[in-house]
Amino acid sequence: LDQFGKTKVHTQMCPFFGHPNPPAPCPCPLRQAWGSLDALIGRLRAAYEENGGKPESNPFGARAVRLYLREVREIQSKARGVSYEKKKRKKPQQDQQHPPPPPAAA
Repeated sequence: LDQFGKTKVHTQMCPFFGHPNPPAPCPCPLRQAWGSLDALIGRLRAAYEENGGKPESNPFGARAVRLYLREVREIQSKARGVSYEKKKRKKPQQDQQHPPPPPAAA
């Protein structure tokens, strides 16, 4: 699967390790992006269960798969200098009230 990747993942020996936008090309390998792998595993997990598989026996939900995805995410995050942390949603402010509409002219 990784042979078809388009994401440059720098090795620790690369001078661009940890830089999201390297200034020059390097021989580091192309890999599948973590998000693509995560989405693929999610689709496989859903397909398994849609075709009669029980969630507790789903091989795509196994602990080893989750650990592998976490490891890939961490390696790519360090190698590319990109954070994969979930973005926190902004809570809507409920203390702001809309002013009452102006009285209608007669």
